[in-house]
Amino acid sequence: MARLSARFGVGDPAGLRSSEWLVWWSSSASNVYAAVRTLGGVLKVSLHESGQCHVRAPGPSTWASEGNPPKFLDKWTINPASEMEFPFGIIVPHSELRAGPWGKHKAKGTQWVQAKPGAAIEIAFFLTRVDAGRIANPRSAAWHTALVEAALPDGRTLWVMPGDATLPDVKREELGVAKKRAMALLRGEAKQRDKSNFRMLLFACNEQGTRRFVEVACLP
Repeated sequence: MARLSARFGVGDPAGLRSSEWLVWWSSSASNVYAAVRTLGGVLKVSLHESGQCHVRAPGPSTWASEGNPPKFLDKWTINPASEMEFPFGIIVPHSELRAGPWGKHKAKGTQWVQAKPGAAIEIAFFLTRVDAGRIANPRSAAWHTALVEAALPDGRTLWVMPGDATLPDVKREELGVAKKRAMALLRGEAKQRDKSNFRMLLFACNEQGTRRFVEVACLP
């Protein structure tokens, strides 16, 4: 069984940037996984061949809310026989990009996507049974060139594609409130502020059932 993977981020790795993300799959099963590289052991999205999908919750040692953590933060189902499913996406607003220092990872060909000032980038995960010729030009649907185009053993194709996104004012206000709460929690971590980029993932679901992480910076 060969494990296959791709790494990506938003921004300039030598300047303003997001976290690095990892997507991986194998040559023997049609399961797809995604995680932030620095949080790979804490928070992970799983899109299973059966159609079952979930976001794993942090373990007890990293759980910050009251009570014991659940096994999953969310569970949902997609149709593995469908021509096209859009189960998951990652949104990174340009306003949330930050310069270093960042945690060091081995260089493994991370692909960096540029975000426009005042806008955002969405990294979309599609699972399709559509002939590649019908979506060979993703720009026609406002998506950029694919970061990943991988044939899965069950006949589907995994597409990971970035596209320009916008954040309505009400969503920007929600981000601001969430960041203020996070900064209040981090007041006791002042000594570490010069050593780390504190990041936060907000979780959302739209009417079509697509789950999304929105990556934001906790500190100014």
